[in-house]
Amino acid sequence: MESKVILSDKIEDAGHGMPEAWLRARVRGWMERQESPGEAFWIGSYTAEGKWIFCASDSDSFRPKDYRIKYAQDICRHLNRECSAGGAWLAGWIRGGREFYLLWKDPDGDIQIPIEAKKPWIALQRYTLDDWLKHATAALGVWSEWKRDMEYRNNQTVKLAQGQQPTQGHGKFMPPVAR
Repeated sequence: MESKVILSDKIEDAGHGMPEAWLRARVRGWMERQESPGEAFWIGSYTAEGKWIFCASDSDSFRPKDYRIKYAQDICRHLNRECSAGGAWLAGWIRGGREFYLLWKDPDGDIQIPIEAKKPWIALQRYTLDDWLKHATAALGVWSEWKRDMEYRNNQTVKLAQGQQPTQGHGKFMPPVAR
C-alpha cells in the first residue's frame, strides 16, 4: 500500500523533537565540502513544529523544480514520522540537482547517515514512500549495529551540532575497549 501524499509545506508536527538549531547545524558545510562540492545542492527538513526549512548552494538561490521539491518534502515527512529514531531526516537534491539525497542527523543533531540515490528521475518516481522507509530503516539498523560495536565512551564522542568543540585527539585511532 502506498502512503498518503500531503500537499502542504506545513504539517502539524514533524515526527521528531530535534531543536531547529541542531537541525540546521553544519548542513551547508557538509554539503559544500562532502556531498556536492562545487555543484548546486538543495536540502531541507521539517522542524519539530512542522515548518519546512532548507539550505541551498549559491546563497540559497538554487531551487529544484517544484515537483522535485514536493518529492523531497513528502519523503522527508514520511521518514520523520515513521523512523526518526530520535534524530531527524533531511531530503533534497545534490550534484547540480541530478541526485536525490537523504541525510539523517542523530538525536544530538550530528550528521550520521548520508544516502545518495544515483538514479534518473524516471526511476526515482517508481519508489513509493514505503520503499524509502525500507531504505532508511535498513540504514538506521546498520548505523545502530556499528555504534553498538564501537562501544563509544562519553569522552570519545563530540556533539558538534550543539557547539561542542573536538579535543586535539578527536578523530584519531582509539584502542579497542578492554573486555
